[in-house]
Amino acid sequence: MPVDRELNVFSGEEALRKFYDPDAQAPVPLVELPAKLNPLRKDGVRIYAKLLSHLPATNVKSLPALNLLLRGMEKGKITEDTHTIVEYSSGSTVISLGILANIMGIPHVKAYLSNKTSQTKLDLLRFFGLDLTVFGGHGQPEPNDPNGGIYVATQHGQQEGYYNPDQYSNPENYEAHIRWTGPQIYNQLPEIKVFAASIGTSGTMTGTGLYLKEAKPSCLRVGVCTAPDDRVPGPRSYSLLAPVEFPWRESVNAVEEIASPESFEKSLELCRNGLLVGPSSGLALLGLLKHLNKLKEKGELDQLRNEDTGEIPCVFICCDQPFQYISEYYTKLGPEHFTPITNELLLGVDPYPYNVDWEFPPRVVRDLLQGKPVVLPPTLSTSSSGKENTLQIDPSRMVVLDLRATSDFAASRLPGSVNLDVGAREQPNPYQDPPTMVRQFRVLDERLAATDSQFGAALDGKVVFTLSYKGHVARLAMSILRNRKVQAHCVMGGSDAWIEQGLWEGSCA
Repeated sequence: MPVDRELNVFSGEEALRKFYDPDAQAPVPLVELPAKLNPLRKDGVRIYAKLLSHLPATNVKSLPALNLLLRGMEKGKITEDTHTIVEYSSGSTVISLGILANIMGIPHVKAYLSNKTSQTKLDLLRFFGLDLTVFGGHGQPEPNDPNGGIYVATQHGQQEGYYNPDQYSNPENYEAHIRWTGPQIYNQLPEIKVFAASIGTSGTMTGTGLYLKEAKPSCLRVGVCTAPDDRVPGPRSYSLLAPVEFPWRESVNAVEEIASPESFEKSLELCRNGLLVGPSSGLALLGLLKHLNKLKEKGELDQLRNEDTGEIPCVFICCDQPFQYISEYYTKLGPEHFTPITNELLLGVDPYPYNVDWEFPPRVVRDLLQGKPVVLPPTLSTSSSGKENTLQIDPSRMVVLDLRATSDFAASRLPGSVNLDVGAREQPNPYQDPPTMVRQFRVLDERLAATDSQFGAALDGKVVFTLSYKGHVARLAMSILRNRKVQAHCVMGGSDAWIEQGLWEGSCA
């Protein structure tokens, strides 16, 4: 059972190839927007999102990447001796090439990209195992510029064992959408009247637009660009489309321009209503709505209606998901778009881990201080097996770090104690009062640092029992000490629990 398309099961050695093969998959979803996301619904406009963000690589570029590799194999440009794919790209195309090349047994993919690429994007590309080379100069260089990465990728692709798919001028890029995207949309929605997509390298708009131009001549095709001197990841401004070699002009009836803040805002709205799509999807939807509103104002919207239903079915392309652009949403949009973080002052403090196995009740600590062996139950076991084990510690290695007030420490204390008064007696539980947590953490993190003259090296190699009034501050101190690899245990319930259990009097010095 290599493929069960109905049940969406892919088996056998070729399972991953089939998983990425659109011909072996059900069509990616076409989802209609509800009225609250479609202000023209009352005018009979029905808008559908074509979720190419739901492709296996979660981005539209995986289709041209697949077509470029498959056609390269069919034409003998990729052979068994091909070991490296090289491409100028800083985003989804080269990520998709990296994934697909691995599936097809091509071990290396080299990404050439601008040195102006963000560190987040560089980390993402490295996450997918890509070999990166950055270039200075224009971020979107001309293919014939000998100083640019596109030209260098073309030259290096001619080396033995290398292949440069050349997404910018190879028609197999946009032919992927003639091969797959256009037919899918037409089969899913044969009554389509308007199609919209953003234009970047122009592959999606060109291929899908040319297919629909032939299959459905009455379909209006709208290309969407970014506003001049603006940026949305993927699409270009109209002026930057001049050098694009693909016949995108033949694929569109109209071009609209949309600003980046509005694109991010619309994407955010789509995401919060269940369609997890990136900013270029917001741009495509807004471009579609902008053009339809222009037609409405001119009284020409009715010309698009289907005669049988009186409706105007529209499709816009969703290219990818929002997650790689998260930081840009916060840059492009104001704070009013996002809920505030309650107790935000806690961020950056108390960052170290906790473990319940590090917390001992007073009776266990008392017996250990007296040199007695203690049988720990599984819940407190220091053994990874989870079974009961016996714990006995050399008294000479033990230190009680007493965090109570100096006056209380002077009045009564446990054997082997040292005092660090952090002013906790009159303060609330730091875990329930954020300002107290900030103050207590900063004091303790400084005083329990390895460089502290009193509590630094003196605690190294020791078994430290942290003690406070109710155990809260002691628990915080334990976490800090554990972070610097000191074996620390807090006394559960603190000195209050010790006194309540009648253990304090016999243990005092």
